[in-house]
Amino acid sequence: MYLVFDIGGSSVKYALITIEGEIVEKGKRSVPSYSGATSEDFIDNLVNIYEEKKDMSPEGIAISLPGQIDVKRGIVYGGGAFPYMDKVPLGEILSKRCDNLPVALENDAKCAALAEVWLGNAKDVKDCAVLVFGTGIGGAVVRNRKVIHGKHLLAGEVSYMIENMTREDLKNVKSPEERDPNEGLTDYLEKVYFHWAASHSTVSMCYWFAKKKGIPYKEVTGEMIYKMADEGDETAIDTLEDMYFSIAKKCINIYLLVDPEVILIGGGISHEPRFIEGIRKYVKILMKPDKIFDHIRIDTCKYMNDSNLYGALFNLLQREHLDQD
Repeated sequence: MYLVFDIGGSSVKYALITIEGEIVEKGKRSVPSYSGATSEDFIDNLVNIYEEKKDMSPEGIAISLPGQIDVKRGIVYGGGAFPYMDKVPLGEILSKRCDNLPVALENDAKCAALAEVWLGNAKDVKDCAVLVFGTGIGGAVVRNRKVIHGKHLLAGEVSYMIENMTREDLKNVKSPEERDPNEGLTDYLEKVYFHWAASHSTVSMCYWFAKKKGIPYKEVTGEMIYKMADEGDETAIDTLEDMYFSIAKKCINIYLLVDPEVILIGGGISHEPRFIEGIRKYVKILMKPDKIFDHIRIDTCKYMNDSNLYGALFNLLQREHLDQD
């Protein structure tokens, strides 16, 4: 039995999971995201959950969380929605406070990929790529059933790929020091519109659609855009088609760069069957000029809400296996 945490922007999901992947118990708590929150508050939150569940005798602790993760040393970089976690040796600290249990950390998007490798739609392949659409665009490249991290822990960070940028746009590029540290999400999207996540994540798609229609951004959802497209709204139709086309182009590029056996698409919007169908439509068109594309395969992720939990545990199991070798 293992205690597994999936840490999101406003909550932490936790579960007790067997080595076979059976979820015995799970729950959800808020995470310290208020002004003045610290890494100590963050860690206390996890330790409190462990103290409540330690009578179940967990053999280890697995964590999925945002940021660049040094999985070998258990250190968080960046921290995503939790900037106070930057450079925190979370694995070492949490292990000491939780009876010296082994602790394994991994980036959330990479956990989603590992869930597919372990029990999902990549369980029968060795090499795959995964794209997860939500607030940003999570990405992971898997080689021989293990996530590739890269020298600077950036392999698979597709959110930062450049999209729809001209030389004229270079004058709009600002360093982090030049930007307002208190800017909200929509301000950020406006300023880094040339990053792929700022133009074609699910959240950014809703934002740009709202702006075109002159309606409040917070009223727009992916479901709403699909409904309006069904009713013949040209802006909604174009928004979805642009999304499909953009993803199809990136899938072609990823296929050429890493030659995966399958590229899996995840995130809440992938529940909509027309989403994957739209991507495949444009991939098929882009394949036409050359037979080298004959083996490209696009599919959806099997796991959605619990993917990070499963992937975090598989990461821990892989780390334990490496330690035994």
